[in-house]
Amino acid sequence: MEGLNEILYILNRNGRYTALNHGSKSVSEDGGEYMEMEKKSRDRALSICRDYIDKTPRFALIKQLNNIGSRVDKYWFMVRDTSLKTDRLLTLVPLNRNCPLSVCPSTKDILNNLFLALQHPYICPVFHVDFLEYEDQTYIVLVQPINQGSLKDLIYGIERNCWDEEWIHKYAARGKRLTLPQVQRMGRQILEALMFLKERGFPTVTHLHSGNVVIQNGVARLAGLENSLLGFTSRIHPVVTSRLTHSTSIDIICFGHMLFEMCAGYELCTFRPSAVQLSDIEMHPQVLRFLELIFTESEHHFTSIEELLIHDLFRNIDLREMRCSAVTVFRPTLTPSIMSLLDDIKRQDAGKKIMNIDNENAERNTTEQISLNSFEYDDSLLTQIYNELSRTAL
Repeated sequence: MEGLNEILYILNRNGRYTALNHGSKSVSEDGGEYMEMEKKSRDRALSICRDYIDKTPRFALIKQLNNIGSRVDKYWFMVRDTSLKTDRLLTLVPLNRNCPLSVCPSTKDILNNLFLALQHPYICPVFHVDFLEYEDQTYIVLVQPINQGSLKDLIYGIERNCWDEEWIHKYAARGKRLTLPQVQRMGRQILEALMFLKERGFPTVTHLHSGNVVIQNGVARLAGLENSLLGFTSRIHPVVTSRLTHSTSIDIICFGHMLFEMCAGYELCTFRPSAVQLSDIEMHPQVLRFLELIFTESEHHFTSIEELLIHDLFRNIDLREMRCSAVTVFRPTLTPSIMSLLDDIKRQDAGKKIMNIDNENAERNTTEQISLNSFEYDDSLLTQIYNELSRTAL
C-alpha cells in the first residue's frame, strides 16, 4: 500500500476518479504541469469563496486550507461564523451532472432542514448548506464544525495539529493497528449512526470510509453524508462496487473495508481481503469471523446493519453518548418534503445499482441473482432483536 496515495487522480466528466496519465512526458514534466494546474484551481476556488463570503455577511474568510481530502475538485476554507463568534470549516465543490437534486431555493431549504433533523451523537453535524452559481457552474457550499482529526488520521498516527496537512502526503506510509477495544467502540458507534440513518429513510451511505469519520474527544462521528445526496463518487468506489451482488449493500462492504484498515493499518485495494491480508489481523479472531460474514457469507445471504450490530464483536459496548442525549434526537421530525426528496434519491440509487450489477454480471458471464425480498422477514426479525438489545444496553 505504500506509494498508492502518491498516484495523482483527476475527475472525468462523469465525476469518477481516474489515474493521471503521464503519456510520453517525464514524471517531472507531468508533475510540474500538475502543480501549475493545481495552483490555478486553488486560486479560482479562493476567488469563488470570496465571492460567496461577500454575499453572505454571516461568515468571514480566515484562510484557505490545504487539500485535506482526496477529492481533487473540493476545496476547504476556515471561516468565522460572526453570529456565533466561532470558527467553522467551509467546503466548496462543483456539482456534476450525476446530481439527482434540482438546484433551487426550495431544495436548499429542504437540505438545511434535513441536516438539522439528523442530530445524533455519532453523526457530524452540517450547520449550513447553500448553492452558488459562478460562471455557469453550480457549487455546493457546506459549513461544518472544525474537527481536528479523522479516523484515518488516528490510524496513520497524524498529530492533532497536523489535521489540515495535504492528504496525499499524510497517508503515504503504512499506518498503525488500532487496539481491539478501539475497533469495537468506534465500530459500534459508526454502526449506530448507520442504523439511525436507515431508520430515518436516509439513502444508503455510499461514502463510508475512515476519512469520512471524524474523531471528537475519542468519539467517532460519521461525516460526508451530503455525498450520498449529491451523486458524487468516492475514491474507493471502483473497488467496493467491483463485485457487488443483489444480496450485498455498498455500505456494508465499505464498513468491512474500514474495519480492516483499522485492524491492519492499511487500506484494502481489492473488493475482499486475501488470505495474506487476513493473516495481518490474525491476532483478532473475532474480527476475522466478522469480515467473513461481510465478504463471504453475504454472497448468499443478505447481511443487514441490524445483523452486524448484534454480532459478538460489538455487543456489550458502552454507549454513554447515547444515554446522555435528549429523546428528541432519536425521533426527529422529517417533513413530507424531506421524505419526498430522500425517496426520489433512493429510487434513482436503486436503478443505478441494478444497472451496475447487471453490467458486472454480464462481464463475468454470470446469471445467478439473489432477490432481496426473500430476506425481508429475517431483516424484520433482526430489527426486533436489535431494538430489544438497544433498550437493555442503554
